[in-house]
Order: sequence, then structure tokens, then C-alpha cells
Amino acid sequence: MQKKDGKWFTRKKGAMLVLTLCLVGAAAATTYYAVDLSDTAQEPAKEHMVDLNESPVETEAEAVISSEAEANLASQANEMDVDPKSLAGGNRQIRAEQETAGQETEAETEGMETEKVSSGQVNAVVSPTVSFASTQELQWPVAGKVLMDYSMDSTVYFATLDQYKYNPALIFGAEEGAQVVSAAKGIVDSITTNDETGTTIRMNLGDQYTLIYGQLENVAVAEGDVVERGQLLGYVAQPTKYYCKEGTNLYFAMEKDGAAEDPFLYLE
Repeated sequence: MQKKDGKWFTRKKGAMLVLTLCLVGAAAATTYYAVDLSDTAQEPAKEHMVDLNESPVETEAEAVISSEAEANLASQANEMDVDPKSLAGGNRQIRAEQETAGQETEAETEGMETEKVSSGQVNAVVSPTVSFASTQELQWPVAGKVLMDYSMDSTVYFATLDQYKYNPALIFGAEEGAQVVSAAKGIVDSITTNDETGTTIRMNLGDQYTLIYGQLENVAVAEGDVVERGQLLGYVAQPTKYYCKEGTNLYFAMEKDGAAEDPFLYLE
């Protein structure tokens, strides 16, 4: 009986040993498989980490520029005591508003130009106009007397020239420096100088009438001026070599359509 019990115990002990070895082997196999799976799962993650760290040159340059911009904004923010982020947002808003304003201004300008063209508006220089009727009277242009009368029908004697010739003007004897005024409203066409009448003003009265003032000095008007009746034109000058013997005078002539007219007939 004891023999049988010894054999059973021995078999039981052997079975337990085998079972223990099987359990240990299974545990070892399970651990190895888990470690292998962990290594396999970590390899893609490592590869992914490498890809993220390998940045292209352009990305690094952009990062440098971005850092410098942030530094500048931060510096401005420190000086103005504001948040750099709000400063950056404000700059973007200002740029957007400026672009919008520029687009609106261009659109308004184009619209105005289109409106002008469509309405036929043209910028034109409006020239002043004057008029003179044959019934109007002329103001005496200088204080003095008629030294030589108008004469286009017959010749008159010119003492300085010692000859007879036609006289297309009135020659008023006047003191040197006497004021000469405009006999009628008109526009100064020209101011010239010649040997016979010295400094001479031609004035357009309108309706093809012209007045001519000669033997002047210190002229008070300019070409293109609109001169009112009685306005100062200048002063009586020393006589030219054509009128030395006649003395100081005002040469006063009138034309209609380019032909001589007797100004005495128009004097008031």
C-alpha cells in the first residue's frame, strides 16, 4: 500500500512540474510577443518624428522672418504699451481699410470722368468780351487841347518833318507826365514801341473798333487786361524825334474794321 502511494505521489509531482514548466513557457512566449509588437508599433512613430523634424529651407526662412516680425511688433507694443497681437491685427485692419479707400477713390474718379464725358462737359477758357456802338461817346483821354487835327481827306503840315502828309490821329498837346486815361472800356490787345509814336497801346473796344494811344511812359496796364472807361493807362512821355517841334503830346487814333476813323467825332 505504501508503494502505491509513493508511486502516485511521484506521478502527481511530475505532472505538477510539467504543468509549471508549461505555464512558465507560455508566459515567456506572451512577453516576447508583446515586446515585439511594441517595437513594431514604435518604428512608424520614430519615422514620423524624423519627418516632422526635417523642415525644408523655405519653412526655416519663413520662421525667421515671422520671428523678426513678431519681435518688431513686440517692440512697437512695448513703446505704445499695447498687446502685440492687437497691434498686428490693427495693422492688418489699417491695410485693409487703405486698400478699400483706394478702390473707392478710383471708382469715384472713374465715375466722375464718365459722367463728364456722358454729359458733354468740356473745360473751356472763357475770353472776356466788350462792345462799342457808333452812338457811344469817348471820354477825353488827357487834359489838353488839340494840337493837330485828324485829316485823311487832305494833308497837314508837320513842323518837325517839315512836310505835308495825312494825319490819321488827333494830336493832343499835353504836359509831360500828364495822366492818360482810357476813353472807353476795352481790352488791351498790345503794348509796343516804335520810332514815331514811342510806347503805344492798342485797345480793342469790340465790334471792330480800336483805339490807339501813343507817346506814353510808365504804362499802368498789361496785354490782355480789361480796362474800364476812365482807368489810368499811363503818362505823357517826352516827344519822339517825329514830334520835337510840336512838343509833348498824346497820339490818339481810332480805327473801324482796320480803317482810320476821326476820334474827334466820338468825343463827349
